[in-house]
Amino acid sequence: MRFEHSIDIDAPQQRVWDVLSDLEAWPQRIETVDIVELLTPAPVATGTRVRLKQPKLPEGTWEVTVWDAPSYFEFRQKSGGVTSVAGHRVETLADGRSRLALTLEMRGLLVPVFGRIYKGLTNRYMTTEAQSLKRAAESA
Repeated sequence: MRFEHSIDIDAPQQRVWDVLSDLEAWPQRIETVDIVELLTPAPVATGTRVRLKQPKLPEGTWEVTVWDAPSYFEFRQKSGGVTSVAGHRVETLADGRSRLALTLEMRGLLVPVFGRIYKGLTNRYMTTEAQSLKRAAESA
């Protein structure tokens, strides 16, 4: 099961990346994130492990599997028969603008069950996260 959400931002790619890649600031910027704790010493890179807690969801440990600054990062979590892969892409648009694209792919035998339960919540969270990151990037 795959979820996607994109939003255009009135800020250059590097500014959006700076906001997006500051994972420890997510709880102050994004209301759908309670805790982000780096379990691996900074700087964030491929292999970094992150403890993430969101409202209404179980706490999880995510591992960064791709870190391609300033355009893309991805992290992955395996839990309860489901592997979740979250992608975060920043593309340059004309006139100093950017597009943020968020994806979440869920794989595994239990995805039909979890996907049905969490579909609405996942779509709401992705929309809120994109809008929150847009506000943060445009406010600087």
